[in-house]
Amino acid sequence: FREGAFNQTGKEAYNAGFTRSVFWLAYMNEAERQPDSLLLYIGHHHINRIHFYYIADGKILNQWITGDYYPFRQRPILATSFYFPIDKKGLYLARIDKSNESLQLSYHLTSRLDAVSGEAESRMIMALFTGMILLLIIFGIYLFAISRDVIYAWYILYIACGWLWVLSNAGYGFQYIWPGLPWFASKARPIFALAPMIFSLLFLQKYIGGIRNKKFLMLIKIVMLFLAASIISILFFNEQGYQSKLWLYIQYFIPIISLAYVITIMGALIVYSLRGNRLALFYLFAMLSLIIFAILQVSFSFGGLSSFTRFFSEFGMSLGYLADAIILTAGLVYRFNQYRKDKENLLLKMNAQQLANTKILMEVQQEERSQVANELHDVAGSLLSAAKFNLSSLIEKKNNLPESTVAQLEKTEEAVSQVSDMVRNLSHALSPVMLEKLGLKTSLEKIIEIFNAPGKINIRLLILGFNEYEPGLHKYYMALYGIIYELLNNIVKHSRAQNALVQVTEHGDAYTLMVEDDGIGLGDKNENLGLAGIKSKIKYLNGSYAADANQPQGLIITIEIPIQQDAL
Repeated sequence: FREGAFNQTGKEAYNAGFTRSVFWLAYMNEAERQPDSLLLYIGHHHINRIHFYYIADGKILNQWITGDYYPFRQRPILATSFYFPIDKKGLYLARIDKSNESLQLSYHLTSRLDAVSGEAESRMIMALFTGMILLLIIFGIYLFAISRDVIYAWYILYIACGWLWVLSNAGYGFQYIWPGLPWFASKARPIFALAPMIFSLLFLQKYIGGIRNKKFLMLIKIVMLFLAASIISILFFNEQGYQSKLWLYIQYFIPIISLAYVITIMGALIVYSLRGNRLALFYLFAMLSLIIFAILQVSFSFGGLSSFTRFFSEFGMSLGYLADAIILTAGLVYRFNQYRKDKENLLLKMNAQQLANTKILMEVQQEERSQVANELHDVAGSLLSAAKFNLSSLIEKKNNLPESTVAQLEKTEEAVSQVSDMVRNLSHALSPVMLEKLGLKTSLEKIIEIFNAPGKINIRLLILGFNEYEPGLHKYYMALYGIIYELLNNIVKHSRAQNALVQVTEHGDAYTLMVEDDGIGLGDKNENLGLAGIKSKIKYLNGSYAADANQPQGLIITIEIPIQQDAL
């Protein structure tokens, strides 16, 4: 300095770029000042070492040793940038060591009040941005929890790692997250610059979907492999390794691999956007916003576009990354809504197909039952009636027959009579042959008689309405008849009930059916085919089904079937 080897600075910034040199900054203080009234600001957040000296009367005093290689508490003022008190008259020298890395330096004199207020303002803005990012991450966690889709995991990791890079780049990571880990302070920025790229590529494949180009997929894998290898190699560097050529090469390599990442992802997004992929369009706008804000920050840092220099030079990347995260989140919301709509449409189609299948099944089943019932009623019933008539004729001529033969004929006539009754009852159970002629009320009374005939259970029937038979409501009559038959069959087989009540009510726009018994309640718990068929019919008719415990025991089943307007 005394020999004039220092250059006078014409401005308050110096960009050395990638360098292997150590730089000195000198300031001559011409007068004594109040303690802490004036501070020398050195505005790079990530200087590895700063040795700060005060020189007066030929004596050299090393006042401070600080930087990223030392715990955060060794800084003169606990702030993201470096502030050194200038209070004594004399020469101050700062030895700035950021060798083997990129150095962009800014410096000026400031008061302690301005420094503290400026740092507080910056912290407040970064806290606001961080809160917004945390809300987006929580939203991603919520989507992941309800969908279990891995895309939201990649989204969370991408946003979280990216914001850790923002915090580490602005110095807040070292100040608040890892202040006691100086070995990690210099590694944080390159690690958190590369890690989001990996998660971004993983997120990209799931986000836009449908990537089948093998060459492009191989390119993505190669880029991710280089990124992962770079992160692992950075983790193994120590303080001596930072001085090696390999570390300098890594510093060059990070922008190159970042450029390859940008070209890869932007190329894919442009191609898929042109193909009409809206999610790719969301991602493209998100990346463009990040790139634009990055360019703005670099321009402001180098003195261009100076209208908002301080704000954008300090928070340009923060704004860019926040905009990137917000746009991606909007895309995820759009994707989630589309997924939900597609799923709802699929369920509606499946439900419509199921209803159509149920309708066909019911129609075929009813047709088969009607055919079998008609055969039993008309053919088998007629044959049995003829057989019974012939037997009766033979018995009337018993004078000409042996006594033993007459006895056998009487037993045979009784057996034929019982079989005839069973065939008639079975035909009514399969399909109410006389439903259109006698109406639902009479048909139900007959089926109750069938179930009461053995004497094992006492079933009472209460019918309100159904005074007239309306042909347009035939499918409802058939459904009610079939449901009641299956419910009673279920009660007789499973519930061990002694008493049951069937109540059918006709309303203006619906039918209600209530069946209760005093059994053990297994009529509903055993999901047999009969009960499953009942529920299928009810669902087909847009009805409702409810089963409740009866007191003191048993089951109450309530069914409501609305009458569609086109059936009226």
